[in-house]
Amino acid sequence: MSTPTPADARSRPSRRREEILAATVRYVAEHNVSDLSLRPLAAQIGSSPRVLLYLFGSKEQLVREVLAVGRAEQLALLERCEAEGGDARETLELLWEWLTKPEHRGALRLFFEGYVRAFGGSGPWLDFGTASLDEWLPPLERALDGTGANPTVVLAVLRGLLLDLLADGGGSGGRSGNGDGNDGGGNHAARVHAAWHAFLDATLG
Repeated sequence: MSTPTPADARSRPSRRREEILAATVRYVAEHNVSDLSLRPLAAQIGSSPRVLLYLFGSKEQLVREVLAVGRAEQLALLERCEAEGGDARETLELLWEWLTKPEHRGALRLFFEGYVRAFGGSGPWLDFGTASLDEWLPPLERALDGTGANPTVVLAVLRGLLLDLLADGGGSGGRSGNGDGNDGGGNHAARVHAAWHAFLDATLG
């Protein structure tokens, strides 16, 4: 019987590899993926740099797989909202509700960090931005069919407001205030939520 090689470990899925990948996704959701270092990562998730390199080949490949997991989770969410929602507005409201939950803030940070790093056009972030567009637009086109709304515009507004929400360093993703963005305290999250619903009013009625 031949001795398993690192290439074998990377080509064949294993429970340990999947567990480490899932733990890494959770880790980078709380840290900057661009600053990822194998030693502190390994210490946090109960592994070692040597094991990480054995299973993934390089840090770049590990980052690439983490970003792929993040994109897959968002795409699954979009498809689930499409299936569970009624009309186009209900689908987009479900999508917004899930994406803006405080517990999903880390996943949003990971997505936007990968998106911005893709501007460099190299490394594990290569094509991340264009791939995410190619994945999101078809289900949005289906959800918006017959409404006259432009899926590209809807996606741009959605992502722009999500990025605006992340600009609130306090981490408050939940809805607060009176919901009209004029709660007297200048509440950042309330303003962003109000802007999204105003956009839906103007676009879908």
